[in-house]
Amino acid sequence: MEQSRLWSLVFLGLSGALAQTSLDRKVFVFLSPSTNSYVLLKPSLPERLHQFTACLRFYTDLTREFSLLSCSSQNHDNEILILKSSPTVYNVYVGGNSLSYTVSGNTEQDRRWENICLAWNSTTGIIQLWVDGLALPRKGLSKGYVLKTDLVMLLGQDQDSYGGSFDQQQSFVGEMAEVYLWDTVLPPEQLRRIQREKVPIPLVDWTALNFETKGYVVLEPTFENYNL
Repeated sequence: MEQSRLWSLVFLGLSGALAQTSLDRKVFVFLSPSTNSYVLLKPSLPERLHQFTACLRFYTDLTREFSLLSCSSQNHDNEILILKSSPTVYNVYVGGNSLSYTVSGNTEQDRRWENICLAWNSTTGIIQLWVDGLALPRKGLSKGYVLKTDLVMLLGQDQDSYGGSFDQQQSFVGEMAEVYLWDTVLPPEQLRRIQREKVPIPLVDWTALNFETKGYVVLEPTFENYNL
């Protein structure tokens, strides 16, 4: 009986229940388009955010629009949103406002992991998008805005309401890894690096992640080497 109870707890842990663990050498695999597959992250936000840096890596062959990171509050469904609208266009949101960046896109002959970081400072409104260690031109967005503490933070879906209203045509299909969020703007020397450092201590830490998987998302070992 005791052994049966133990296996029940193990299976509950594998079925999407809240976890906190190191995901080093692991990836989230989003296996098909959906309106119910995502990863819920649970950052600890003791106070409102006046600045942030968010970083992640992803691998996909999608050519349509898809959401990578979505943070909503009861005030805004797009407190933070990183949306790739096409192979050559990123749309980023802070505090409900948005702007776009044009990048060189992956081709079928050059399909690889992409590494992105988004950094923003309320005082100046300066926002930075870094792709594969290279900075795009700095722009201004939502100057003076302060991000709320009641954030719902998701990977793989775009929230059109607080914690919901997903669109299958914006869902992510592919692999995602090394997700981090800091409550500061990291210096350029750290943003250039593919390998993330844990100084300062991140609010969302891939090596000690609070997360919950929903729908058809599987945690798998990474390939031996990223396709850089």
